[in-house]
Amino acid sequence: MHYIALGVGFFVGAQVCARLQDKVYAQLKRHYGVALGRPEFRVPLMLPGAVLVPAGLLVYGWCAQRRTHWLGPDVGAAVFAAGTMACFQCIQAYLVDTYTLYAASALAAATVLRSLAGFGFPLFAPRLFERLDYGWGTTLLAALAVLIGWPAPLLLWRYGEALRARSPFAAGSPGL
Repeated sequence: MHYIALGVGFFVGAQVCARLQDKVYAQLKRHYGVALGRPEFRVPLMLPGAVLVPAGLLVYGWCAQRRTHWLGPDVGAAVFAAGTMACFQCIQAYLVDTYTLYAASALAAATVLRSLAGFGFPLFAPRLFERLDYGWGTTLLAALAVLIGWPAPLLLWRYGEALRARSPFAAGSPGL
């Protein structure tokens, strides 16, 4: 039954982010006065998603650690799932906008990396939670999410155009 919380979080995150992402994209095109938007216009919604992921992990982990009512960890799981979905959609859209001709390959590469993480985490997660328990184990994961997830959208916003210019496969690069 606890998987329902993840499903609700994924559903809400997908619906909210999909609608907001198009509005933010259109607003940024108007703001910068461009007919064709830049892939970086897909990045802003990664910020709230990057905040929701560690917040959801912390709520989940510490509610599970303290053995609170079942609703506590489920709320944390739903918040985590909503943040994950927001980040996922933004990354997917960014990759499609960046590598238009090679979008399938870019998405496949991202899927392989995500699948490798899905393969690797079960190898160490039981030992992590055995040693640190749920509270401190998810706090460690939340800290990693902050270290990776918070700078990533800012770096993409700031340096995304320069990185795309260096790639022979990116849309609008000199190599195409």
